[in-house]
Amino acid sequence: MNRLSRYLFVDCAQTAILALGILTFLIMLPQILLLVDLWINKGASFSVLRQMIFYAVPQFMVGTLPMALLSGTLLTLGRLARDSELVVIKASGVSLWQLARPIGALVAIFTVFALLLNWIWVPRAFYEFTVLKKALLSSNTALTMQSRTFNRSIPGLTIYINHQDPLTGTLEGVLIHDQRVPSETVTITARRAHPHTRADRKAALFLEEGSRHWTSKSGHYRQMRFARFDLGLEVVLGLVPQHKKQEIDELDPLELQAAIATGSPERQQAARMEWHRRLAFPVATLIMGLLALPLGMQQSHRTGKSFGFIVAILILIFHFLLLASGEALAGKKIVTPLVGFWMPNLAMALLTLWIFRIAARGGQLPEFRWPSRSRLSLRKSPDSPTSPER
Repeated sequence: MNRLSRYLFVDCAQTAILALGILTFLIMLPQILLLVDLWINKGASFSVLRQMIFYAVPQFMVGTLPMALLSGTLLTLGRLARDSELVVIKASGVSLWQLARPIGALVAIFTVFALLLNWIWVPRAFYEFTVLKKALLSSNTALTMQSRTFNRSIPGLTIYINHQDPLTGTLEGVLIHDQRVPSETVTITARRAHPHTRADRKAALFLEEGSRHWTSKSGHYRQMRFARFDLGLEVVLGLVPQHKKQEIDELDPLELQAAIATGSPERQQAARMEWHRRLAFPVATLIMGLLALPLGMQQSHRTGKSFGFIVAILILIFHFLLLASGEALAGKKIVTPLVGFWMPNLAMALLTLWIFRIAARGGQLPEFRWPSRSRLSLRKSPDSPTSPER
C-alpha cells in the first residue's frame, strides 16, 4: 500500500469510526435513558447498568455500521474535494480503480465486522441482555433492593439496608429476617454486604462483620458472630443455563439452522427471516461502502461542506425503507424471505454499478451538478451583491 492509499485508508477509517461512535450513541440514547431509569428506580448497581449497556451496543451497531461507513467515506472525500486535493489526485493520473483499493480494504474490514456482529456477538449479547433485564424486572433478585425499605421481593426473606453504593453495589447497615425454614427463623445483622452470583447463577450476599441470631429446635437462643458469611438467596438471576433459548434473536447459527429444520411452521418462518436478515445487513454494509467511493468522487469544492452528508442520509433512508418494506412483506408471507431481504440489496447493487460506471468515465450525476449550477447562477444574477457592475 503506497502513501496515497495509506492516507486515504487512515483518513476514511478515522472518520468512519468516529461516525460509528456518534451514530450508535444517538440511536442508543432512548435505551440508555430507560436503563438509567431502572438504575434509579430499581436500585440496580452501576456495574449491572454498565453490563446492560455493553450488551445493548452490538444490537444497535448492526444498523449504524453501514451508516457510519457511507457517511464517513463521503465526508472524507468531500473534505479532499473542498481542499482541491481530489483535483490534484485526479490530475496526477490516479484512476478510480486505484482509489478503490484503500476504500475497498476499509469496506472489507467493516463487512467482516458486521458478519461477526450478526452471527456471533449479537445473539450472545441479546441473550445476556435479556437475562439481566429479566433479573431487574422480575422483583425476585437481589439486584432490586431499595435503601431504607423492608424488601420482601424474595419469598421468606425480609431484607433492610441502610444505604447502597450506586457505583459498587455495596450494601451498608444490613438487617435480614430469614423465614424460609419455618422451624428455624434466623435474624442476621451485618455492617456491609456485597451482592454476587455463584457458579450456579444463584444470587448470594457476602456479609461482613455481623452476627447471626436464631432459636434452636430445643427452644434455646443461639448467637454467632462472624467476620465473613456467604448467605445464599436461592434465587436464579435470570434464565438458568439448562433452559432453552426461546427468542429467535438469541439463537446461534447451529440453533438457528435447527429451528429452520425442526421447528413449527411459524418458528421456521421466523428462523428463515432471521437467517436472511443476518446476511442481508452485512451485505448492505458492503454495498454502502462501495457506493461511497463513486459518490465521493462526484463532489467538488462547489458542492458545499454538508452536501455529501445530506446525500448519504437520503441514500440510507431509501435503502432502509426498501429493507423494511421487504421484511414486512416477508413477515406477511406475501413474498419469500429470500425475495424480501435480497431484492433491496440487489437494487442498491445495480445502482452502485451504474454510478461506478459514470464515475469511471469521468461523468457527473445531475444531482451533483445542481449545487455548482445554483451557485454559478447566483453569482451571475444582477441582484447578487457579488455580480459585476454593468
